[in-house]
Amino acid sequence: MKIRLLSSAVGIALAVGLIILSAYFSLVANLSLTAIAVMCVIEGLSAKGLNKKLSIFIPCIAFTALFCAVGGTLAHAAEVFLFVTVIFMAMIINHENLKFPDLAYAFTVTALCTWGLWSVIYTFNSSVVYIDNKEYTVTGLFYIVTALATPWLADGGAYFGGSFFGKRKLCPKISPKKTVEGAVSGVFIGTLLSLLVGIIFQSFFFKNGEVVNYVYLAIFGLMGSLISIVGDLSFSLIKRSVGIKDYGSLIPGHGGMLDRFDSVIFTSPLLMIFNMILPIIHNAG
Repeated sequence: MKIRLLSSAVGIALAVGLIILSAYFSLVANLSLTAIAVMCVIEGLSAKGLNKKLSIFIPCIAFTALFCAVGGTLAHAAEVFLFVTVIFMAMIINHENLKFPDLAYAFTVTALCTWGLWSVIYTFNSSVVYIDNKEYTVTGLFYIVTALATPWLADGGAYFGGSFFGKRKLCPKISPKKTVEGAVSGVFIGTLLSLLVGIIFQSFFFKNGEVVNYVYLAIFGLMGSLISIVGDLSFSLIKRSVGIKDYGSLIPGHGGMLDRFDSVIFTSPLLMIFNMILPIIHNAG
């Protein structure tokens, strides 16, 4: 418990530092999220030993880096086309050593991690505005914080709720420690604290007429907290399928980067799509 809490404190401090830098340099946010996406793909592929099969490992890493760093409809279409073509060519050329289950696993993990973290990058960049030739990233930072905080706070709420009140197992064959009571606690806390994030930004950071729609934020908080459970269980199922406990040991008490971002990968695309339909922030200025 102490190691887990200490790691969380250090992680939060690093995240806050990067967010502060991103307030002045949007490139910091883009590069940081791209690096996290690449690290998640590396851990996911390494879990199945595919880091040793360079003909599939290198294209997956390259695709993630390019997709997150180089945006635009045409660019992304070209990147997906090249990625699919290259990995199938790799399987054809190395068909004796690289089987379709390996390719299917690599494609799934790469697509999930890339799409999930790119969604945060896209939402951030779409929210950056220029006033008098000066870049304002505060709205984008709100979305980054929301994308990270909602699943993480829901996970923390589920952890402590399950520790104190947990009796009924949620999915014992996938994640034995998760309970129904913990999940309910997580959804409640994730939703409540998502609203707190909105209140904090509205009170202290929004200075150019930005207004939080708390109804939309509450709806997203509820939906995001629920889908974060799906993300957590999905990556837990993948871990069980390859016979590992954690994706890495980078973060003591938490595992690897992918162990920490598994729920974010599922929640972030929901935030991107949700915000397109029901914008959480509107400008009253």
